[in-house]
Amino acid sequence: MRRKQIRKRKMKTKKTKIEAENSGVLQKKYSVFLCAVLILIFVPMFFNTACTPRSFEKPKTAVPPADENKLSAFENDLQTMKTAGFEYIFVFRRKDGGTFDGADRKYLRLNAPAETNRFVSTDDDKAFIAGSKYLFPPPSLDALRMRFNIEDYSPPKEAK
Repeated sequence: MRRKQIRKRKMKTKKTKIEAENSGVLQKKYSVFLCAVLILIFVPMFFNTACTPRSFEKPKTAVPPADENKLSAFENDLQTMKTAGFEYIFVFRRKDGGTFDGADRKYLRLNAPAETNRFVSTDDDKAFIAGSKYLFPPPSLDALRMRFNIEDYSPPKEAK
């Protein structure tokens, strides 16, 4: 009986050795296969990108449209007000052409109607653009005209 147990053990060890060898062979085959696949994928990609004539060209930079380059800060802000859909757009400038100070800003805010939707400082604080859906009352415009030059950029009204 002892001999049978020894034989069984020897058979088991032979089987495990063969299985271990086979799994090692399989692992080697898989690693070789994986390397071959990676080489087949990446080598053509490398040659396509590295050896084409365009890789030696200078990269092209995007050129912005000519219209955007020509717009000043004031024109850009005015265009933004127009596209916002305001019915009344006024530009306020000091009579001496100087920059707005704190007192000018305060005077503008106090004399502009409360319904004014937006004020934008532009031209290095030399102008303010006001956008509104509502008409400025004449007394407010008269008070503002005493201190500022006012330009009306409101879109033309349609005849009803």
